[in-house]
Amino acid sequence: MKPLGESFNPFFMAYSIESFYKGQDMKLLVLGLLAVSLYATPQCYIQGYPSLITSANETAVTLKNGTILPYHTQSAKGTWDEKINNGDLEMQLSQRYDAGGIDTPPPYLFDPGRLRYQPFFQALYGKDQKEIEKNLVTIEWATLKGKIKLPVTKIGGVDKKLFTIGQEIAKLPKSDRIWAEGATTYAYRVIKDTDRLSMHSFGIAIDLAPTKTQYWKDEAPSETAHIGYRNTMPMSIVHIFEKHGFIWGGRWYHYDTMHFEYRPELLAPECLSQK
Repeated sequence: MKPLGESFNPFFMAYSIESFYKGQDMKLLVLGLLAVSLYATPQCYIQGYPSLITSANETAVTLKNGTILPYHTQSAKGTWDEKINNGDLEMQLSQRYDAGGIDTPPPYLFDPGRLRYQPFFQALYGKDQKEIEKNLVTIEWATLKGKIKLPVTKIGGVDKKLFTIGQEIAKLPKSDRIWAEGATTYAYRVIKDTDRLSMHSFGIAIDLAPTKTQYWKDEAPSETAHIGYRNTMPMSIVHIFEKHGFIWGGRWYHYDTMHFEYRPELLAPECLSQK
């Protein structure tokens, strides 16, 4: 698939919140599903993981450990539920992440980073719990009451990146730093109400201030439900994470504002949303 020009922005897709509340639900659903297939370039994987991936094209992605993964799979991807459950490496890049933006409501079904291909993360970080845990190390995370230890994968230098993020957050005003309390990282588990592994299972995700942030499932019963966006996470913290290759769940229509995960392919020059 030929990538669209650098000026492409998925927000142009008639996703306006105003029309959403004027009853254009079906139109928005169709446009949302179409937007998922409008953009993809395998070069994002090489740029995002230069020490882990040797080659990437529209046929396959090859890791330095010898694993070869198909870029596109034949599994059904017609409905939103099929897309979220059957994502592949092409679809994983299909929505451009809006790094550096403000906390405005994302368009309907705009979830850059939620459409994942689980075998990719298993190939990078470990095929099962035992293998993943062999690559975990602990880092220090500064809190207002001292330091805590957090387990994180060492693969790809994720541990070093997250440690640096913590150091930078520690320099913020106390009014912002309170939102970095209650940090949790590794936990081998599935995402709530699914059989898909959470990114926490690979040691590449962190949740902050879980009792004070917002999660879409607290408001909506299904993936295609109408959701009112809410967020209290300071953008000062978000921008620090994004600078080091982590995406934020607050940029998803299905918002998870406590959540950050290491996804450098979505922040690579070829894939980053252009202003």
